[in-house]
Amino acid sequence: MELRVLGPVEVWNRGVSLQFARRQQRVLLGILALEANQLVTGDRLVDLLWGERPPRRARAVLQTRLSEVRAILDLAEQPDPAVLLETTGGGYLLRVSPEQVDAQLFKALVSDQRTRGSDDEARSILRSALALWRGPVLGGWLPDEGQADLTRGLDALRLTATEDLFDVELRLGNHRDIVDEVVELAGRHPTRERLAGQMMRALTRSGRGPEALTSFDRWRRWLRDELGTDPSAELQAIHLAVLRGVADQPDTDGSGTAVVSTQPPHPPDGQQRGSPAGFQLSTPRHLPADIADFSGRQPELARIEKILLRPGTGARIAVVSGPAGVGKTAFSIHVAHRLAGSFPDGQLYVNLRGADSDRGLTPYEVLGRFLRALGVDGLHLPATLDERTDLYRDLLADRRLLVLLDNAAADDQLSALIPGGTSCGVLVTSRARLGAILGAQTVALAVMDATDAALLLSRIAGPGAVLDEASATALLSRCAYLPLAIRIVGAKLAAKPHWTVDRLVQLLDDERRRLDRLSHGHLDVRASLALSYQVLSPAARTLLRRLGDIEIAEVSDWLAAALLDTTADRAQELLEQLIDAQLLDFSGHYPAGQPRYRLHDLVRLFGRERALSEASPGELGAARGRAFGAALSIIERLLHALYGGRTLTMRGGTPRWEVDELLVGSSATDLLGWFDVERPTIVSLVKRAARDGLGETAWDLACAASPLFPMRRQYDDWQHVLDVAWESALATNDIRGQAAISYRLGMVTVDRQEFDRADEHFQRARRIFDKMDDPYGVAVVDAYLAMVSRFRGQPGAALRRYSSALTVLRDTDVGGAAFVLRGMGQAHLDLGDQEGAKAHLDESIALYDTIGSPPMGRGQALFWQGMRLLAAGRHDQAAPLFDHVLTITAVLGDRHGQAQALRGLGICQHRAGRIPQARATLDEALRLVRQPTPTIVESFVRRTVRDLFGDDC
Repeated sequence: MELRVLGPVEVWNRGVSLQFARRQQRVLLGILALEANQLVTGDRLVDLLWGERPPRRARAVLQTRLSEVRAILDLAEQPDPAVLLETTGGGYLLRVSPEQVDAQLFKALVSDQRTRGSDDEARSILRSALALWRGPVLGGWLPDEGQADLTRGLDALRLTATEDLFDVELRLGNHRDIVDEVVELAGRHPTRERLAGQMMRALTRSGRGPEALTSFDRWRRWLRDELGTDPSAELQAIHLAVLRGVADQPDTDGSGTAVVSTQPPHPPDGQQRGSPAGFQLSTPRHLPADIADFSGRQPELARIEKILLRPGTGARIAVVSGPAGVGKTAFSIHVAHRLAGSFPDGQLYVNLRGADSDRGLTPYEVLGRFLRALGVDGLHLPATLDERTDLYRDLLADRRLLVLLDNAAADDQLSALIPGGTSCGVLVTSRARLGAILGAQTVALAVMDATDAALLLSRIAGPGAVLDEASATALLSRCAYLPLAIRIVGAKLAAKPHWTVDRLVQLLDDERRRLDRLSHGHLDVRASLALSYQVLSPAARTLLRRLGDIEIAEVSDWLAAALLDTTADRAQELLEQLIDAQLLDFSGHYPAGQPRYRLHDLVRLFGRERALSEASPGELGAARGRAFGAALSIIERLLHALYGGRTLTMRGGTPRWEVDELLVGSSATDLLGWFDVERPTIVSLVKRAARDGLGETAWDLACAASPLFPMRRQYDDWQHVLDVAWESALATNDIRGQAAISYRLGMVTVDRQEFDRADEHFQRARRIFDKMDDPYGVAVVDAYLAMVSRFRGQPGAALRRYSSALTVLRDTDVGGAAFVLRGMGQAHLDLGDQEGAKAHLDESIALYDTIGSPPMGRGQALFWQGMRLLAAGRHDQAAPLFDHVLTITAVLGDRHGQAQALRGLGICQHRAGRIPQARATLDEALRLVRQPTPTIVESFVRRTVRDLFGDDC
């Protein structure tokens, strides 16, 4: 078996590539292969996989993925016994021979070549070692911090091996074969002096001496600008050799280094670098006025002051980032005034206009301003950007000065404006997350919390604005706690003392005109958001419009892909554009690890406005249609994973839009995790479909999702979506939809033990399906009517209904047929017919096994098989079945199923004489399902407690 991690993770066993369904499986195996034969803790794996943003159940997801990896390795044809994945001591260990992992083989080859006496041998070994690389380690699939932590050593060794190879090739006279590769690599790694020297020699020997000199000059300026240093004496010697025309000679000492004088050239005429003359230095004080009513932000203030005042040798650069209107400029000006005393040589300020793509200032223009502010008159302003940068840094080299660069767009707008020394502080504001390559630390501003928002409002509008806490909270929520919006409403209240807070709340209640109201003088939320919008790519603008139109607060990759009718990768790329523009916020992960994003309320309204003005109704309707279809396809995938098929679910004609499983997962646990997070989205989509007059889509969604709500005890949402779908079916005169929702409403009332009302709902649905000549619909309703008969103590009537339904379902719905067979087994059990019960339950389980052994359907049948064994007095045989069902339902988070399994176990324990344990087990079952209005499962548990203990807990 071969484990390949120098690129996307691959595992080859006897010439066959093993297939992994999930990227996380590959990455986990790759991490363990990189750490082969060493214990890796679970905490370290979580950190490497998810960085600072692990999903809620990270350890559970990790254990599941590792179990899947172990199964894949074990199930390979003729698996390699030398490759073992072990769980031990709170971590995981992959036992494997080093030569079976390409990374370990690479290290061994690189080490081996250094012992060879022949350049030809060394060249062959190095070429073989480097050929093992197929891309970034692990395919670059880890978060940036995890990737760097795990692969830094390997990446560095690859670069060193490449340099070793270049030295060998240069000694062998193969400079023309490698020159372009050396130039490209030296450009990507400017801190590697060895590469720079190899580039100079390869270019010169290939007859490209002028290019060598130009490249060296560009590299030397980069060293000085970015690192504040000069090339080493060795590199300056190579440069001098090129100037003298001797660097095209082969190396004479075998080291790969030119043997020439190492004395660096002197400046001409005794001139010294960094000696400005001819002007008087000034002390600039360019900060705009501080904000008198500045409020809150105490943690952020403390952090940024720590960055700008910290001692040390590194650059003191802080970047304040955040979305439009969050108060970046006000915050930074306030910080600059607070720290002015710590920078006595002055404060420079410029608005770079980065959010305005047409009017942004260039570094050349800004340096002209700064140099004039520092006292440089027009006669001494350098003509080129490089010369201006040099002079600027010379002037600030020993001065304590604060530079505030407001509204930056990109790192390349900043790099020339960063002083070269460590005595100055630099404060940058930007809607983008900038500065990482400059060594900056970021302070992210979000919308205000309720306390700081109320304080800001009171300081602008006066204390009376917050006297009525409920009214003030309502006003701040309409502003979405955005400082710019709060400042606007505060200014309106201050300018119009006859206005009340309640009146302003009423004006802002109309979402269609809210952005119109959030404008006062030069303050305008819409205009601020428009600056971020206009720099987006056309596709990202389209996505923002469609997100605003569909009006869902939290979005994810699957929804974006459906709205745009595009691939998962493209959707993720465009969502990242919105994140970079601070128009979306990261809000968390699905349990399976996929990211989710939050759309700020005012951004959503802005997106909707743009949708109405820039997109056609047909385009928006088609996008919403794909969103409805995507949600349906995921729900149906989940139902199939749980029950093995449609299983007594009516299906409408809404077009489905298939979602890539990478975006939502494929297992039942992954998909249930998706539903747990997206439940509010499903409710919103049902309501939106109804509002759009799409009655069939509304009931299609509500009917499909209906079995999932009680699993999660979301009874209010369950009732709500069915009520909305029912009204929509009535409004659109959708008769089939009325029948579909009627039988789902029947299930709600069954769960509440309102059997008469349930019978009414089911009978109404049956009449409609019968009139429409829909035998499947009739069979579905008959199955549920049979269940009601059972609950009413009429097993004979139930069996007749079940038999009628089974005739149709055997050919149309295998999962539904298995459900009915289970019900028939229960009815026979009610009649005391052990043989009939066993036959039907056995057939139900066998039928489930033909469709993949779905955990919910098969688990329910196993539970009733256990109850049959209890009725036969064989509690010792029943207990393992209940244990198995408990495991299944616990993994799925199915509280009803867990309670039923615990009920069965409690009975087994009681019959075995373990009375206290039985009581504790039944108490736990009751805790899982207790509701203000008892559900039917809760009534089963209470009845068992009464039967066993004579009380009603």
